[in-house]
Amino acid sequence: MQQLRCHDLKAGDILLKVSDGSILSKGIQFGQRSVGGANPGVVHAGVLFDPTYIIEAQGAGISANDLRVQNLHYGYHVFRCHKESVSAGAGTCAKMMFDIHHGGRNLGYTVWGAIGSLFGGAGRAASRSEMDALLDRILQGRKHRFFCSQFVVFVYQFVAEQCGLTAASMFSSHDAKVEPSELAASLQRSSQFSETGYLLPEQR
Repeated sequence: MQQLRCHDLKAGDILLKVSDGSILSKGIQFGQRSVGGANPGVVHAGVLFDPTYIIEAQGAGISANDLRVQNLHYGYHVFRCHKESVSAGAGTCAKMMFDIHHGGRNLGYTVWGAIGSLFGGAGRAASRSEMDALLDRILQGRKHRFFCSQFVVFVYQFVAEQCGLTAASMFSSHDAKVEPSELAASLQRSSQFSETGYLLPEQR
């Protein structure tokens, strides 16, 4: 695997955060390990808008953070979609969701959703009509909560449908059922993504 810097990254790259040893990270690790997660050390996920800004669902809702400043101390595995149009669209979609939340504060974080994803089973991927209906409600200012890996999966499934693919061709599970550990496992076995490398803490 190759060590990456920000100039190696592209819009749409999926970043999987490795546990930083904090209490929160340890709690997520423990929960994922307790249910047999294959990658319990992966505790968070986000989508790149550009080579330096990651869009992520966290406590403040959908947020944009600079990898060189706010997220400098974190390490990540980096996965890239093979379809450039989907990858670029994912970066744009993630930024759009951030802009919506920044304007109306309606895309908050769900702790209970994150916990429930550990026990809920895979479920089927949402259909295009279901995702379109959800986006319509969001654009109308209705509240909807995401947890980190759910947000990543939703963005990629939504963009896939817009590009003439199926949501399930990106991720076969329902977005609300994919915790960080399962997202890592899905990316590792996917024919649509490859692990590009890793970002080390403090090295950008």
